[in-house]
Amino acid sequence: MYMPKKPLSVTLEEDNILWLRGQTAAGKQRSLSEALDVLVTSARQAGYGTTPRSVVGTIDIASSDPALLRADADVRARVKASIAQPFPGAVKAGRGKRKARQ
Repeated sequence: MYMPKKPLSVTLEEDNILWLRGQTAAGKQRSLSEALDVLVTSARQAGYGTTPRSVVGTIDIASSDPALLRADADVRARVKASIAQPFPGAVKAGRGKRKARQ
């Protein structure tokens, strides 16, 4: 999966810059930016700096359908009703030709 990269300016201690340059020179990464990107990606994937997230307590389940047996039908009905609504700014078909701007 390709994710576009964006430029970023960072200020690091000299020892950290030397370590990143060492990673680049050792051929493990192609550039200092790539070495930093690999380091941040590894830390993020390992869960450093984040608190575990949970959806517990964020969703209310109707007491009339605790097993969510009617959930599919309800979602389908809501999607169908939403699709039936006109889209703001939509062009209606068959309105004729526009006059050319001059």
